[in-house]
This record gives sequence, structure tokens and C-alpha cells, in this order.
Amino acid sequence: MQCEPPAGALINAARSANLLLYPLDGGLVLTSPSDAAPVATLEYGKHIKRYQVVDEFKLRHSDYLVKSYDYLSDEALSGAAKDAGIEFFRPMHVVVDRHGYGLGGCGRRATLERDRRLARAHRLDLEVVAWERADGQPWAINTNVRVVIPDEGIDGVFLIGERAYRLDSKNGRTTHLQVMHRDAFSGGKR
Repeated sequence: MQCEPPAGALINAARSANLLLYPLDGGLVLTSPSDAAPVATLEYGKHIKRYQVVDEFKLRHSDYLVKSYDYLSDEALSGAAKDAGIEFFRPMHVVVDRHGYGLGGCGRRATLERDRRLARAHRLDLEVVAWERADGQPWAINTNVRVVIPDEGIDGVFLIGERAYRLDSKNGRTTHLQVMHRDAFSGGKR
């Protein structure tokens, strides 16, 4: 018998519902992705001390195949999405652990999985001056920011997915932000 650890079950449930799950103040927060206006503009050389453009193709697959079974109607359900950026055959099979949400549910889940993995594979790691924004509020996960890095041709709105505060004698107070494209959560609510 194979069992899924509780953390994996929580993450998979949040993903299937297009929600974010992240730790905050000793607990967990489950929320929908923010669609609010950007709270700040971060420019390289002014607010951003260092950056890294991360391209991790190992996180992506050529095909996303989601399979489920609807016990009420006694039929197998499936959905698929392709990633045009991966030219070799590298499929990912997802077996949904509860009955389906209708004929379109598996297709939406496959599209959402593709979009999230694409955003996670192409992200920005930023080292930002200070622990807070210009308005005095601390940087927060699930917040939209505008990032401008002219050397890379980047000027867009990104969602903060991870954050870490740092303090050392060399750099002072800095914040490490990992931001991803907002399109990762365009699948909408289930």
C-alpha cells in the first residue's frame, strides 16, 4: 500500500483548487492568488541589488495528462495539455485521487499544472534593499510587484512566491524574493 504524506496531500489539494498554500507566523495560509495592483516597482540598480533569471527546464514536461474516475456516472475522465516549449517526449501523468468535477475538470487541471510548472521553471530571484517596501509595509508572499530589469528586457508584473529576510554586516538588511509570472494562476477558481 502506498500512502501520500499529509504535506503532499495539502499541496495537491491546493493546486487542484488553484489556491496558494504557504507558511505564515507559525501556521499555514490557504488563499487565492492576488489579482490586486502591484504594490511597488522594483528597478535593477535602484531597488534590486542582485538578480538571477532562473530557467529550470527539468520542471517542465511535454504533455500533462490528468486522469480520474467519476463514480456517479461510472466513467473514466481525462484531460491533457501540451507544453510547446518541450520538443522531446516527457509526459507527466497525474491521477486525481477523488472523483472528477465533470468532463472539463481534468482538462482545467492539466492546463493549470502546465502553467504553474512553466512559471516555476522561469522565475526571477531578486535581492532587494531593505525588509520593507517604500510605504513601510514588509514584503509579503502573494503580492504583485512590477519588476524592471532593462538588461534582460524584463518589465512586467510578477507574483511574490517566496520571501526571506536577511541581515549581515556586509549587506545590511536585504530581502530575497522569488517572483513568478502572474499567468501561473490564470486557470481561475474551480
